[in-house]
Amino acid sequence: MLMFITGGVRSGKSSYAEKRAVEQFHNEKGSLFYLATGLADDNEMKERVKKHQRQRSRISSHWNVIEQSIDVEEHLPSFNQRDVVLIDCLTTLLTNELFKDWRDVPDKWKDPAYVMEIETKLISFINELARGEFTAILVSNEVSHEPISDELTLAYAKLLGTLHQHAVKESVEAIKVEAGIPIVMKGRQ
Repeated sequence: MLMFITGGVRSGKSSYAEKRAVEQFHNEKGSLFYLATGLADDNEMKERVKKHQRQRSRISSHWNVIEQSIDVEEHLPSFNQRDVVLIDCLTTLLTNELFKDWRDVPDKWKDPAYVMEIETKLISFINELARGEFTAILVSNEVSHEPISDELTLAYAKLLGTLHQHAVKESVEAIKVEAGIPIVMKGRQ
């Protein structure tokens, strides 16, 4: 089962996703996993990671945290039927996958074959989440409301939009969080 949760930056989507994951965990009686895709490579990101850690510890002590920035699909076979897996977030995962070789090949994102390879890989990941026996909660950012001023941002936003559409299609629930308020787009009312 896949649940998709999206929203703008600092909208409350991660807090909402964590609460939903803990609720599901208490219902399923399996294990609770947090698959963190972010890289704490600057001070702002290090502070965000610390904030998320504090936030998670306040709502549950049962989190099993896996930190991995690329190739996260390799963990999926290890999750069981009653497990709840929160993946935070698709936006960061896309960034990490798309730009993993940027130092060697800075303009690789301009290669349509490479972009298609990343799109195919992440759509396959979403499909595995949707068809997995475990409960998956996938968090992502809405970037389509932000101004797009260059070719790179436009290419990224298009790819993320495609992934969002696929995630919503494959999910049993899709929720957008705005100013801390969850708005159901698909699923339970």
